[in-house]
Amino acid sequence: MTQDAFIQQLRHELRSLPKQVVDEIVADYREYFGDALAAGRSEAEVVAALGDPVKLARELKAQASFRQWETRRSFGNLMRVVVSIAGLGLLQLFLLIPFMFYLLMLTVGYMVSGALVVAGLVTVVALGSHHLFGWPAFKSVPFTFESSDVKTDQQANANGNDDDDDADDAPKQGDPRLATANMKVFRVDGDRFVLRPDTATRISIVTLAGPIDIKNDDGKLKINSVGGVRDLFKVDPDGTWSIASADIVALDLKDGEGDKVSVARIGTGAKALAWDIRNHGDHVSFVQGADGSGKSMAVHSGSDSVVIDRDHIAIKDGSDNVVIIGPHGSGIGAMIYGFAMLVAGIVGLWLCLWLTRITWRALVRYVQRQLDLITARLDEGQSA
Repeated sequence: MTQDAFIQQLRHELRSLPKQVVDEIVADYREYFGDALAAGRSEAEVVAALGDPVKLARELKAQASFRQWETRRSFGNLMRVVVSIAGLGLLQLFLLIPFMFYLLMLTVGYMVSGALVVAGLVTVVALGSHHLFGWPAFKSVPFTFESSDVKTDQQANANGNDDDDDADDAPKQGDPRLATANMKVFRVDGDRFVLRPDTATRISIVTLAGPIDIKNDDGKLKINSVGGVRDLFKVDPDGTWSIASADIVALDLKDGEGDKVSVARIGTGAKALAWDIRNHGDHVSFVQGADGSGKSMAVHSGSDSVVIDRDHIAIKDGSDNVVIIGPHGSGIGAMIYGFAMLVAGIVGLWLCLWLTRITWRALVRYVQRQLDLITARLDEGQSA
């Protein structure tokens, strides 16, 4: 290969570098050729000493990229040096692939940690502001609605269900309202429980004054009580017994038709009660809060059911299912989750920064070592 052919191929391989840099490199090698020829060496000997111009160009590009990084130390410039060095050999290229995957995972770590910090901070600030100042009002957050195989009124009418409103409102066979209306041995009248023991009725009650058992056996009422429990009851001439709900600790009732009512106090408040009612095949269970509001309720009637909880309603009617999920997460549990996300995000960011610092130092040392080897080879080739 002649001098002109070598220089031309070298310039072609260096075309990705700035023109000024390429011109300086070409001028240096033309000067080197001139000095070697003046010393009595042939072009072929000089070309053989310099080696393959393609490999030489790669080494020169790595050197140029390293000088650019020294001028402006940025991660992008350093990665250009690494890519240039990786292009010198297949083994280094294989090492670059897992390193790039490591950088991708580190970037994902930054993104996830940052998202956790933002989400945790927003949650903590929003909930703290809500509890301290009443803003923002979480009840304005829209609920979600999920359903499967649910028919609208228009679809029902299109299928021929054109019954009038009166017919739709009337209790049908198996309707919980009908079953409740037929339960005559127990009812709630304001803040009092009203009992009317009929044949085969059994009632076990634990009151604040002690326990009492009431049994109606073939019209004969048998009562077992302790202390002055009976004084808590009001007995009417028609055989109706009533007691204030505030005096009840637990109640278990079973009538002659197999219906059951179970009530148990679950808190210090007089109205904090758990209910379980089984009446004519229907099953109702719910928890009554201290403020008198139901916190949860479950109603089952055959294959149909309605479940109402703190933040969702689930309705099942045969093959139809409806789930309504309301706004939630404004309690202490959400605050704990917010703190957990914030702490996890901060720890994640610290870990990513620590790994970045270690990676940067190791990468700089690796680049400097490789460039020293390249420089030594270039000097050796020119000396030869």
